[in-house]
Amino acid sequence: MSHSSSDFEGKQSKELSEAMKKVFGEYPDGKLNKYDEGAIAMAISIDSHRVRLEFPKPVKWVACTADQAAEIAMTIMKHARKLGLTKPVTFEL
Repeated sequence: MSHSSSDFEGKQSKELSEAMKKVFGEYPDGKLNKYDEGAIAMAISIDSHRVRLEFPKPVKWVACTADQAAEIAMTIMKHARKLGLTKPVTFEL
């Protein structure tokens, strides 16, 4: 990874805060373990020529279903292409 921050700023964070209010306290697929704090909103965007993953609060881990993981991967790849991805990409399933 090339950059990170625990400081929240800007318009995107406000939008994430609003999205987080909608899912706060929900466990859409049941509680994963005793450390599971429930659903979390997430944004994937482009910022200063980098693909940026933003969360509305500090998180140690994120777990998702297979379909959610595929959606996140596809969104990251779409942004990478917009930024000029030059390496060939092959997904083996």
